[in-house]
Amino acid sequence: MKGVMQAVALVLVMVSGGWTAGAQDPGKEEIGKIRAELFFGTNGAADVAGPLAGEVPAAEMKKLQASKELRFASYRKLGEDRKAVWRAFENWAVPMKPSEEIMVSFEPKGVERNALRIDLKLWAQKREVLTVLPLLRPGKKLYILGPAWRGGRLIIAVELLELASQ
Repeated sequence: MKGVMQAVALVLVMVSGGWTAGAQDPGKEEIGKIRAELFFGTNGAADVAGPLAGEVPAAEMKKLQASKELRFASYRKLGEDRKAVWRAFENWAVPMKPSEEIMVSFEPKGVERNALRIDLKLWAQKREVLTVLPLLRPGKKLYILGPAWRGGRLIIAVELLELASQ
């Protein structure tokens, strides 16, 4: 009878959440926030980016044109997404919501002196098209020239918005 009472008490603790409180998954710990932006650069007609593509602010265009590899006649912003970075899980950003035509996945690989190393992948039509392993610092935007798309090129901008103290 004593064994049955102990089993019932254990089940009640598990059901009430007492068991799971101590068993939280440490991989789901939020260690930062990232913004992924998607731009389209072209020397042709920018309207091929579609009707939902937005104008790029002048300050952003100046940053894009500062790099020879990112210099185009015109740009359009396709979208952005802000996501939490979980310690040990692959994270996904969908900058062209609700479309999943272009997606960005990122997985933290380590924190180094107030910076975050991530495994960053660009996905187009559910196929991986680009992989990089950058070191991101809070407030510093990283621009990556992506693949050809609709007569121009995709440009991915990734920014670490915040990093939890380690």
